[in-house]
Amino acid sequence: MEYLMTYGWAILVVIIVGIVLWQSGVFGTGGGGVSGFNRVRIEDYVYSSSGMQVSYENAAGGTMKKVNVTYEADIASAFAPYTYVSGANWAPGKEYNVTINSTVADSCPAAGGGYAVDITITYKSEANIVHTESGTIRGQCE
Repeated sequence: MEYLMTYGWAILVVIIVGIVLWQSGVFGTGGGGVSGFNRVRIEDYVYSSSGMQVSYENAAGGTMKKVNVTYEADIASAFAPYTYVSGANWAPGKEYNVTINSTVADSCPAAGGGYAVDITITYKSEANIVHTESGTIRGQCE
């Protein structure tokens, strides 16, 4: 019984370490997907030699005012954190495209290579309360 308990704990530790490594992106980011975000939906995204384009949908249930979107890429030739400042209000249920061209954002390292971009969205609600949404987009360079 002691041997079974010892092996059981060892297997549990290996599983936990594997999950932590997988969640932190150590095993590659080529699979793609979006994580995080509650009040903002990512409808579509692309990262290519011409820069990055992301389509957002306001799912906050009210108007988002003074929207700031900050991007920070996790690739070797990544762009420095870049903040897009919107002068317009984002109406509920509407989609908004934000493009960062290659003069600001370095292009992907190579077509088919993986990337992860951390995005933080800061905005004011209709009641002038500041909210912050954050998440990560992972994918393959196109």
